[in-house]
Amino acid sequence: MNEDNEKKDIEYKLIKGKAPTLSKRNIFFIVFAFSVVALIYFLPAPEGLSYNGKIMIGILLMGGILWVTEPIPLAVTGLLIIIIQPMLGVMPAKDVFSSFGNQAVFFLIGAFILAAALEKHGLHKRIALKLLSYFEKSPKIFTLGIMSSCAFLSFIMPEHGVAALFLPIVVSILIAMKITPRKSNFGKVSMLSIAYGCSIGSLGTLVGGARNPLTIGMLSDLNPPIIVTFFDWMTYSMPIVFIALPLVWIVLQISFPIEIKSITTAKKEINNQVSIAGKMGKHEIVVSCILGLTVFLWIFFSSPQYFGLAVIAILGSILLFFTGCITWKDVEKRVPWGIILLYGGAITLGIGMQKTGAGAWTAHFMFDVAGNNPYLVIFGLIIFTILLTNMMSNVGAVAILLPIGLAVATEIPGVSPLLASLIIALSGGLAFMFIIATPGNAIAYSSGYFSSRDLLKAGVVANIICIGIIFIVAIIYWKGVLGL
Repeated sequence: MNEDNEKKDIEYKLIKGKAPTLSKRNIFFIVFAFSVVALIYFLPAPEGLSYNGKIMIGILLMGGILWVTEPIPLAVTGLLIIIIQPMLGVMPAKDVFSSFGNQAVFFLIGAFILAAALEKHGLHKRIALKLLSYFEKSPKIFTLGIMSSCAFLSFIMPEHGVAALFLPIVVSILIAMKITPRKSNFGKVSMLSIAYGCSIGSLGTLVGGARNPLTIGMLSDLNPPIIVTFFDWMTYSMPIVFIALPLVWIVLQISFPIEIKSITTAKKEINNQVSIAGKMGKHEIVVSCILGLTVFLWIFFSSPQYFGLAVIAILGSILLFFTGCITWKDVEKRVPWGIILLYGGAITLGIGMQKTGAGAWTAHFMFDVAGNNPYLVIFGLIIFTILLTNMMSNVGAVAILLPIGLAVATEIPGVSPLLASLIIALSGGLAFMFIIATPGNAIAYSSGYFSSRDLLKAGVVANIICIGIIFIVAIIYWKGVLGL
């Protein structure tokens, strides 16, 4: 079987969306979603909620149903959310479509183009093999190397791309070691390390997951706007990455005690793949320089008084074209445009919820039980986000919950909009329990080395630990130290 073709097939199905089929299930959920909007449209508005706010809640529920059940591709649901707002008279078309021009959309496009250049020239594979070569001491340390390498690469390219990259590399190593799928704990831990490493690493920077720029995009649209730079995001998120990574790795070691004692064969396979890669070519050197320059500018010059995140991302992309490192055909083939469309729908949903007052009303409704206790509200946001992100696309989960979280922040003393947004965005990346929760989980599962029960066994414990990590970081670091 051709591993490259298999990888592309898996990535296409998971990221760009399956072609919809008119099955009874899909028809039911489509009709159900539109019925919810129609019912809410004709019902009287509850006390304290405007007419347009009532309709926005209907659109939110419709989007949630379609994003969870996926009777149509996620991107199509994003487009539907955009057009249904002016169709139902909630917001003028020009206001809805102008929201799609948010700079975070163009940051995302630039980041995807940079990742496409890494993939085209094999630079991401070279980095992965180099990282793995530092963790050849023992089987346990090797699995830590897989998880850490996936996390590191997820700082500079989208997590699903990292998972798709590491799958054939690790599979080739396990085959060389004659590891039996589903029977070897070493095989299970190795593959789960890919899935979990990508998820944890995707929290670290704005590049790792589309939900990160989605969050800063919604914050920048507030009145007054809250600007989060690339370096700011790293300051907020990296403590969670550095704490969660070793703890989740320990969970895997305890859940599946590794039975093998030597990885001599793995060392030989890595060295063999490194030698096949050979020396860096001219384009690889140019791409690495452009990537280094882009990250440098993101860290030090992404604030509004300088260039901003989107300008730097697009600048890096244009340099790739000027130097001949990438063509538009490469971009068309490798950039997941569906994610961009999903993102556009999500951000217009958030703005609509905010402007119509639907978000504030929903926040009141959901958090009456917690009263004005900020700690209960914070804990509730973490739990609710992690539960939802395990059942659907994490971008979709964050898109649904961010408007509610921002509304909560205006109603509950001690919870700021930035704090609520960070809680939702970072909790939204920690989907460890189900295959459908993230592309990384599904890509790793496709290897056949672990079962869905194995994923759930380790994922429940890992999620409980991460709930505690985010809660402690939110209370002690974000609120206590940074004063968010």
